[in-house]
Amino acid sequence: MTTKDDRYAALTAEIVAERARTLGRAGERLERAIAALDLQDQDGDSDADAIWDAADAAFCYIVQREVMGLRDSESALSFYGVPLAVRQRIGARRPLRRASSAR
Repeated sequence: MTTKDDRYAALTAEIVAERARTLGRAGERLERAIAALDLQDQDGDSDADAIWDAADAAFCYIVQREVMGLRDSESALSFYGVPLAVRQRIGARRPLRRASSAR
């Protein structure tokens, strides 16, 4: 027979585990975005979209960390090797693309 405390502990453990999984997925997304940016840098041409994608992934990762009470974003950004061009765009809005008009 389970007690109310046992059920609460199980629910708490499940919530903590889901938060950890969510942070892990955000970290994986950031890793993929940085890797894609690195590939373009090797070709000698950094695509603005790749920089914005990495900035968006970094922003999501930082927000998830802060939700969990982890406030030191600098160490996390350093760990993932987030370049300055990406850091400068974290939290900023991506410029709207203008539709090209062919006449």
